[in-house]
Amino acid sequence: MTNNTPDTGRTPTTAPETPGAANRFSTGQPPVHLRNSEHDRDIDDYTAVITSVSTPCPSIVRITAKLQGARTNPAWSSANVAIRLYLSERYGNHTRVYTVRDYLEETEEIVVDIVQHEHDSPMMLFSRDAHVGMQFSLTGPRVHFTIPPRPHGEPVALFADATAIPALVSIFDRTDGDLSGELYLVAGDRAAVDEIPLPGGIRLTHIDPADTDDPRPLDTCAKALPDPTSYVVWAAGERAEMTSIRSYFRNEVGMDKSRVSIAGYWRIGVGNDEIDRARKRFYERKLAEGARLEDFNDLDVGI
Repeated sequence: MTNNTPDTGRTPTTAPETPGAANRFSTGQPPVHLRNSEHDRDIDDYTAVITSVSTPCPSIVRITAKLQGARTNPAWSSANVAIRLYLSERYGNHTRVYTVRDYLEETEEIVVDIVQHEHDSPMMLFSRDAHVGMQFSLTGPRVHFTIPPRPHGEPVALFADATAIPALVSIFDRTDGDLSGELYLVAGDRAAVDEIPLPGGIRLTHIDPADTDDPRPLDTCAKALPDPTSYVVWAAGERAEMTSIRSYFRNEVGMDKSRVSIAGYWRIGVGNDEIDRARKRFYERKLAEGARLEDFNDLDVGI
């Protein structure tokens, strides 16, 4: 990773102010904050300080940030850990959830990839502003789902889009080396795909969105998987496609839920704030009904 040395004119520890910048991304509604003792169990508040910024691939801005005191929470070393970034007024006070690509225990640093898009957004502005010494707030670590247990060394069937690459990297970095099976990955940036440390037993099927007219190529691959009950399944990507994949393996194939782990990271045509509001309403309703955090399945949120 190449460290960016801050320019002499970029020395403030917070993002530079731009007149009217906050209004550009303001929704007129307060940020979505879901904070209670059950939800916040085992997570902490941090002020992160960026220690390096790089562009390892055309589609990615990668930031490394120090979290003072993170070493006291062993969950940071788990696979597939998520954080919630609390953006400042410059970015409309939005919050965003990101997967930690790597955690460097010795230096208490996290590595986060921000996938770049053509359209403007709070995170695109944040990634353009990012520089060494810049500070931002976050909460974490939230340990997300990983590959289901494989008591007999069963092969895995993995279905992912570009937003799930950091989770795959984190999971693969922490496998015991005997992982085998299929990975179906939809991503336009081949360089980002080539960075993934594939275990020797994993066979990659890379699908470039520019090369297919299929609006749901991962769903198509899932339904074409031969002998599906011989696998355990992990998938992450666009919510509607992930919901369809989960329905196929759980309802049509009849696989037990302990063998299927699937999450939706984003939704076509729906903003992140709307997704967060729906999640909050769903979670609070389930909590009032006596559910625990472990009972919460994000794909059941009506979005």
